[in-house]
Amino acid sequence: QFSWLYSQKRIGSIPDNSHLPVHTFWDIGVSDSTAIWFVRELSETEFHIIDYYENSGEGLRHYMKVLKDRGYNYGEHWGPHDIDNREFGSDAKSRRELAKEGYEIDGQTYSLKFNVVPKESVETGIEMVREILPNCVFDESKCEQGINALEGYRKEWDDKRGCWKDKPLHDWTSHGSDGFRYFAVVKNKRKRKTSVRNLSI
Repeated sequence: QFSWLYSQKRIGSIPDNSHLPVHTFWDIGVSDSTAIWFVRELSETEFHIIDYYENSGEGLRHYMKVLKDRGYNYGEHWGPHDIDNREFGSDAKSRRELAKEGYEIDGQTYSLKFNVVPKESVETGIEMVREILPNCVFDESKCEQGINALEGYRKEWDDKRGCWKDKPLHDWTSHGSDGFRYFAVVKNKRKRKTSVRNLSI
């Protein structure tokens, strides 16, 4: 699929569509990496993947400052279902609650309102990624790390049985790929709702 995206010049430079809001899709780790995809939706069948950020060993405030410093006009923010898990050492508040309350960044309170990605199996989510990829255009420079993660994502090999396991290998590609999978799940669910609504009219 990525060979096709390259051949169709869907990975390269992206035209300026700064009048459109930027939606973010997060895979949030605690002691692990956190990955964020930045997406503009031109239509139900055209998505511009304009930016990507990943880091590890940082708190939520760090990532919120990254968003603020990027300076995009934001729309929706989506996080995984475990964003509602309550953390020790944070007055037992979830990361979604902490983001909504906000942090002081550069002298101002900056907050985010997270939506929770609908639960879906990893296998189904991967199929949704395959479906949505042909509708995506990537900024090759800003998304380089994320693109590498998607291209390198693979199943885990079972040495004992001599075959591929059903689940993906958890390595450096996982967080970027999981974040992109959440994007695919959200857009697929929304597309289905729109189709059902149109059929009922």
